[in-house]
Amino acid sequence: CLCLSVCMCVVCVWGGYLCFQVMFTEASQYLFTATRRRAFFKDVKILVPMSWRENDALYRRPSREMYTEANVMVSDPFCENAITPPFTSTLGHCGQQGRYIHLTPRYLLDNSATDTFGPRGRVLVHLWATLRWGVFSEFDSQTLFYRSGTGTIEATRCSSTISGFQLNSDGSACETDPQTGLPTGDCTFRPGSIQNTTGSIMYQPFIPQITEFCDSRSHNSEAPNTHNRLCDYRSVWDVISSTPDFQNGNNPPHAPDPAPPSFTLLRAQRRVVCLVLDTSGSMSTGNRITRLRQAAQLFLLEILEQGSLVGIVDFDDKTIILKSLTKIDSMSTRKQLAAALPSEASGGTNICGGLRKGLEVLTGDDNKVAGDEIILLTDGEDSGVGSCVEEVGNSNAIVHTIALGPSADPRLEQFAIRTGGKLFSATDNIDSNGLLDVFSGILSGAGDDVNMPIQLLSTGTKTAPDTQFSGSVSVDSTVGNNTVFSFTWQLAQPQVSVQSPRGDIYNNNHMDIDPAMRTARLTLPGVAESGTWSFTMLNSYSSAQTFTVTVLSQAVSECVPPLTVTGTIQKSEVTYPEPIIITGMVSQGNRLITKAKVSVIVDLGNGKLLRLPALDDGADLQTLSLSCGRLLNLLNPFLS
Repeated sequence: CLCLSVCMCVVCVWGGYLCFQVMFTEASQYLFTATRRRAFFKDVKILVPMSWRENDALYRRPSREMYTEANVMVSDPFCENAITPPFTSTLGHCGQQGRYIHLTPRYLLDNSATDTFGPRGRVLVHLWATLRWGVFSEFDSQTLFYRSGTGTIEATRCSSTISGFQLNSDGSACETDPQTGLPTGDCTFRPGSIQNTTGSIMYQPFIPQITEFCDSRSHNSEAPNTHNRLCDYRSVWDVISSTPDFQNGNNPPHAPDPAPPSFTLLRAQRRVVCLVLDTSGSMSTGNRITRLRQAAQLFLLEILEQGSLVGIVDFDDKTIILKSLTKIDSMSTRKQLAAALPSEASGGTNICGGLRKGLEVLTGDDNKVAGDEIILLTDGEDSGVGSCVEEVGNSNAIVHTIALGPSADPRLEQFAIRTGGKLFSATDNIDSNGLLDVFSGILSGAGDDVNMPIQLLSTGTKTAPDTQFSGSVSVDSTVGNNTVFSFTWQLAQPQVSVQSPRGDIYNNNHMDIDPAMRTARLTLPGVAESGTWSFTMLNSYSSAQTFTVTVLSQAVSECVPPLTVTGTIQKSEVTYPEPIIITGMVSQGNRLITKAKVSVIVDLGNGKLLRLPALDDGADLQTLSLSCGRLLNLLNPFLS
C-alpha cells in the first residue's frame, strides 16, 4: 500500500491548522477507497514562515522541507482575502507529476467554500490525482455538450451514466441550436442529487455517490474533456495504475483501514549556507578562478538574503576554512565575505574533504546541519568522490552541485539527488554568462516573492578593441526595488554607461568598482523607473575581451508579485528519436500568463547558443477546470 508523506507550506493565519487536519483526514479515507485500498495519507508536515513566533514546544526544525518544493501551498499572493478556486499547477503531461496544489487561507477558513466547491477532503483527492499521477478534469467548461457516436446529445461527463437535467443559469429551460442540435446560451448540465454510479472523481467529486476514478468499464472516451485530450482517451484509472506507484504490482491492496494521518508542525529557519569551492590546479586555466570569484561575489552581494549565515571553504588536495559562518547584516559584511573568496589555484582535487569541511562549518551556529545548504563547485574528477555520498546524504544538509567545464566528475549529481539539492553545469566558454546565471539561480526556498532577486537580464559577448557592447533591458511596473546592474570584464576596465528611460546617464563615477574582481556595480536609488534601460561597455583596451551584464531587481509591492519565467526540462537524457521537451512557464504569483512570446536559449557547451521559439503561447491547452457544487470555477491554462 502507498503511504504518502505530504509537505504543506503555509502563509496564513493559525486557524488553518485545524482545517488541514480535518481536510487531510477526510481525504485520506476517500483516497484509500478511490485507489482500491492502495494509497492513503500517512504523514503531513506543515511548514510555517519564519515570521511566525518561535515556539520550540510547538514547532520542529525542518530538514529538507522548503516552500518552493511543497506538495501543497497555502498563500494569498495578491492580498485579495477571497475564496479563490483551489487548483493544481501542472505542465499538462499525462501520467507525470505536477508542480503543486494551491489553496488560499479563505478557502480553508471560510465554511461557505464547501457550498461552492464541495467537501474539502474530496476536492483535495481530485487535486492530488492531478499532482501525483498526471490525470485531469473530466468536466469541460468550454465544451459542455457534444454529439455522441450514436447521434444523441450528451453532457460532457464521466461516466456517461451520470444522470441530471439541463437548465440555464436563471433556471429556465435550455434552447437548442437548429444548426448543431446542441444546447445554446448559458445552458449547463446539472447532475441529480441521487446517482446509480460511483465514478468519476475527476468529473465531480462533490456528488455523494462518487467514490471512484473512471476505469475501462465506466470511462466515457467520447467526452471532449481535458483528460481525454491529454491522455489519449485512456481512462483515469488506466493512467493511474500505469504510474510507478502502482505498475508491476507495486503497492497492492491493504487489508485493514489506515490510521488517520499524523501531523507535524515545522517552522522555517534562516538560511545557512557554505560555499565549498574547488581551487585545484585546473581552476587556473580558462579564466576559471576569476569567473568563480565574479559569480560568487554576485551571490554574496546580491542574492543571499539579509540575516543569512554564510561560510566559505576552499579545497584542492587539502581543505581550508576561508570564512566561518558570518551573519549578513550589512553591505560591508557582504563585501568582507566577497574579499575572502579564493584567488589562487593549485594542487589536486579532494571533493569529499571539501564537503566534510563544509559540514563542519555549518555546525558553527547550533551544532546542527539539517536544512542547511552547501554550494559545491568543482571542475575536476576525484576517484574517491563516491565514498562520502551516503555520509553527506545522512547529514540532512542540502547540497547544490555546480559542474564547471567538461571534466567535472559526473558523480557530482549524486550529492544533489541524494540531498534534494539542485544540479547545475556551466561551460568553459568565457563568452558565456553560465556561471553567473548559476549563482543567480541558487535562491532561497522560502517562496518570498517580495524580497527575492529577479534576474531581468543576463548577457555577454567578446568585444573587439575600440568597439562597444551595448544592449537594453525592460523594467516593468512590478519590479524596481533594489535594482542593480552588474558588469564584469576579462582583461581591462571598460567605460560603462547606463541610461534610464527618461534619459538620465550613469557612468563609472556612479559605480562601485572592484578592480581586483574586475566587476562594477550600479545600484539604482529608490524604485527604478519603469521602461527600457540601455547600457554600453566601451573596450578601450588593445585586445578583444569578454564583457558581461547582469541586471537584478525586486518586487515593488507586497501584493503585486513580479512576472517571472520558469524553465523546466522534462528529461535530461533521451534516446533518439525521443525529443528533449523544454517548457517555459510565465507567471505572476500563482497566476499563469498566456499568449506571451517566449524564446528558449540553449547553451550547447561548444561556445554556441541555440535560440528556439516556443511551439505555442500557452493558450492552446484548453482551460483545465474543477467544477464543484453549483458554481463553475474556470481556472487558468495548465491548472486543474
